[in-house]
Amino acid sequence: MTALEQLAASLRASPALAAKRDLAVLKRLGPPPDGDDGAAIAHGTEYVIVCGEAIHPAFVRTHPRAAGAAAVVTNVSDVRAMGGRPLALVDMLISPDRTHAEVVLDGIAWAAELLGVEIVGGHLTLGHEPALSASCTGIARRPLRAANARPGDELLATFCLEGRYGPGTPFFSSLRDRSPDALRDDGEALVEVAESGAAHAARDVSMPGIAGSLLQLLEIAGCGATLELDRIPRPEGIPIARWLETFPSFGFLLVAPPGGSAKAAEPFLGRGLACAACGRLDDSGVLRLAAAGETTALWDLSVEPLTYLNPGGST
Repeated sequence: MTALEQLAASLRASPALAAKRDLAVLKRLGPPPDGDDGAAIAHGTEYVIVCGEAIHPAFVRTHPRAAGAAAVVTNVSDVRAMGGRPLALVDMLISPDRTHAEVVLDGIAWAAELLGVEIVGGHLTLGHEPALSASCTGIARRPLRAANARPGDELLATFCLEGRYGPGTPFFSSLRDRSPDALRDDGEALVEVAESGAAHAARDVSMPGIAGSLLQLLEIAGCGATLELDRIPRPEGIPIARWLETFPSFGFLLVAPPGGSAKAAEPFLGRGLACAACGRLDDSGVLRLAAAGETTALWDLSVEPLTYLNPGGST
């Protein structure tokens, strides 16, 4: 087995990717209208973006401040991935005691201030095992829907490479390493590419990492792709294997029309963010990894769907 084949096998076996298989239970609610992390609801000449996140209870228990920040970051990323501007967030918190709750809420307030989203309400219960979830709304004029992606489109990856890993975690946060003004403005790059048409689909890089997040996008679109690992922007000194399984505070996959990658990258590069073309979509239903002249299949959606949440039902 080659090194690339070993990497593909490791990604297939990762717990974060395996957890996405559980999303199949959502079929009980019927097919999703979009399939994206956020829902785009037409409202006049714009779209209301609605999304929500639940934070793992063990993380809320042991890292309450970081969990509070994560509830904000993940929601804002979901809105931005739809080409939207986040407007307001509500949180739902259960804490064992007042002290724990205050630490969680401090983390929420800190991240919300940095990212420029208003906390407008929520719910609090004390005296029970910790649990945290939050929901965010935003506005988009031209949503970036994963279902818009087509074979032949170009794939880009963009990240903020100013940041650091949390001790012993896959989380790479830029919140302490980038200025608040820049943090608030970075997401506007996604609004710009959406409204200009430079990109027509996107997904944030989240817990399943780069390849796993791309796989979710491809499943919705009914496409395959080749992901060129050598072209993915990453921090200096970070091995590609680790970066592929990283959950960054700012990381997105973009889909641009053929020949459009340079235009799609401009708003990100102009803000000092890393952005590069790193592959192309096709009609195979297979996600392939490519590096150093070698290519190997990571997942064949036509044989084994990941989440079964393709609105069109083609995978």
